Amino acid sequence: MTDEPLPELLDLDLEELRTLQHPVLRAVLEELRERAERPSEMLWGFNQAM
Repeated sequence: MTDEPLPELLDLDLEELRTLQHPVLRAVLEELRERAERPSEMLWGFNQAM
């Protein structure tokens, strides 16, 4: 991947996080967006325990 270190994510607000240009973070966010668009897939699985 990349040797570029991730910034301290807890120090960022949502707007800064949205515009952050880091290849690993961008890939993770892209995958989460794709999964969120599929209503049949649960991201967290809380409902399976019920």
